[in-house]
Amino acid sequence: MVKDVRLYIEGDTKQKGSGNSITLRQGFNEFFGKWAQWKKINIKLQPILCGDRGKAVKIFLNDDVQYSEGFAALLIDSEREKDIGENAKGFLQKDFPNYDFKNVEESQCHFMVQAMESWFLADKEKLAACFDAKFNEKILPQHNEVEKIPKTEVLEKLKKATKDTRNGKGEYGKGADSGKILGEIRPQNVIDAAPHCEKLFETIAKEIKG
Repeated sequence: MVKDVRLYIEGDTKQKGSGNSITLRQGFNEFFGKWAQWKKINIKLQPILCGDRGKAVKIFLNDDVQYSEGFAALLIDSEREKDIGENAKGFLQKDFPNYDFKNVEESQCHFMVQAMESWFLADKEKLAACFDAKFNEKILPQHNEVEKIPKTEVLEKLKKATKDTRNGKGEYGKGADSGKILGEIRPQNVIDAAPHCEKLFETIAKEIKG
């Protein structure tokens, strides 16, 4: 039975925010903590933010070889649409052909499809609450299959929806806003809209129960 879970995640490596800002690491802690509380699971889940996509893969491969105390997994943006039945390890190998994944299990490879910001669109109510009244939700893509929305469109629409907030200085910024938003959105909503997020949580739950 595994209760110690490490997730090697693509994203900003800052450990602490300044003022009222929330780091991405803190946001992931909040997000996964809500899921554990919802499911009444006692788990030690450690999000390790690694920097860009390539660094996350490299750090995961280096650390996982030495990690025997629990379950370790990689979580990065897919950058493009990925079929839920498509082999995750093979998908990863295509993007990083020079890395050796022979000791990596399929269950250790996970993706935010097509990007972390896609998850935000699964809970527009909480997303809007992170900004002021000038947030324009109508600009956002309205269909619920968030993983099918191209990453470029997600980011473009998110910036347009927020451009008039905070006295015209509120355009969404990954470093400034992503941690706060991630900490506010509800895992239940993301699971319902993003099959690969559901797969991640199902894998963690399975590993915990042994």
